[in-house]
Amino acid sequence: MKNDKKTALFKLPQVDLILNQATIEQLVKNEKVDRTVLTRLTRAVLQEKRRFLEQNSNLAQDELCAESIAKEVLAKWRDLSKSSMNRVINATGVILNTNLGRAPLSRSIAAEVSRLISGYCNLEYDLDKGERSCRTKNVSRLVQILTNAEDALVVNNNAAAVMLAICGIAQAKEVIVSRSELIEIGGSFRLPDVILAAGAKLKEVGTTNKTRLADFTSAITEETACILKCHQSNFKIIGFTDEVKARDLAVLSKEKNIPFIHDLGSGSLVNIDEFGLAHEPTVQECIEEGADLVLFSADKLLGGGQAGIIAGRKDLVAKLANHPIYRTLRLDKLNIALLESVLLSYLKTDVFECMPALKMAKDSVEDLKKRAEKFVQSISQESKTLLQIEPIGTTSTFGGGSLPGQTLASFGLSLTANGDISASRLVKYLRLCKTPVIAMVQKEKVILDFRTILPEDEAELLSAINNFSHYSSGYNKQD
Repeated sequence: MKNDKKTALFKLPQVDLILNQATIEQLVKNEKVDRTVLTRLTRAVLQEKRRFLEQNSNLAQDELCAESIAKEVLAKWRDLSKSSMNRVINATGVILNTNLGRAPLSRSIAAEVSRLISGYCNLEYDLDKGERSCRTKNVSRLVQILTNAEDALVVNNNAAAVMLAICGIAQAKEVIVSRSELIEIGGSFRLPDVILAAGAKLKEVGTTNKTRLADFTSAITEETACILKCHQSNFKIIGFTDEVKARDLAVLSKEKNIPFIHDLGSGSLVNIDEFGLAHEPTVQECIEEGADLVLFSADKLLGGGQAGIIAGRKDLVAKLANHPIYRTLRLDKLNIALLESVLLSYLKTDVFECMPALKMAKDSVEDLKKRAEKFVQSISQESKTLLQIEPIGTTSTFGGGSLPGQTLASFGLSLTANGDISASRLVKYLRLCKTPVIAMVQKEKVILDFRTILPEDEAELLSAINNFSHYSSGYNKQD
């Protein structure tokens, strides 16, 4: 066997011979692919062949020829050159679906951002004065107007906002936090670890379920740098509980002359009461209650792209802006343009129409039902013979680490394939369509929640459903 393997290894074609195959030459000529890249891909394929031959029996001779290997190089190139991100249709009912990019953007905002970044822009240039300026000057001004904060600073996400705030204010000193607020967010990102990584000392007070103002008061010493309150934006503790109100912590911090930082997490600039949900503190309310700094995300309830916003006292914001690590956390022109466009929408009275995530949340069940029922009428008769399609009441959530335990009554469609095609197979078919449709499976039925399906995506969703006949006719139960 070893001799056979050595023989096969010996017969592997040389790199130059593979690169001279018509398959590769066409890539270079027609698609302008760099030969250096193709050389590296060729070597990778040959290395895979060698490893296989060292561990297994010989491959067939036709799999070792230059033409066959060139086709494998082509396949590797196709896979490499394919974008890892695709536009998808979100039929999950989760408005801020983290796996699907959280908040969708309006086409007007996307067009404006595209216009700004397709060429040069005055990112750090004052057109009136003809000199360098601050890149986030207007974003900061917009946050000030919208929240009534003295000043504002933006970084690349809210975790960065927490890191910068602690690093800039509490280096080598104590940060007091209630035990019930030592949160962990996605990716095993834990608040205690962030505080320690920022060079501060964590001082826990209270218990898991109950923390009182006296716990904070007795914990303050000369080593205390600040009080930090973390809003429970991605979880809830219910039952025998008690927590200190932000307003009371603000009063205490002023008495002791130490900053009070309120990490709001998925901060909102509008009252979500309008969606029929329980009240969620807004950034404006936190500022009014006396927080020296309020930290919040731009890509959750705000409805924008990824960014973290720090709003509050002018002197503290200036201190953070001058901190050495701020430059490592600042936004680029794409995210600044996006955030500015989103914030400008909040200056208008029709903000709920301008921001898709907010509009989704506000859509009534009656309107969603009308959309779903009208959609069913457009489905081809052939598809209706292959699928059981039923209008159904559903339940939506905000998701994205916001509003835990709160849901919105919604409406959508239930799909069940006739025959041997299971719900898991049907949901996979939808997921692999030209425009992927991401749906949920509940009780062996595929659920399409219309709250998160954008009206402009309905035509492509219809195409996916109407093309199901082509899939079902070639379906193999052994696949």
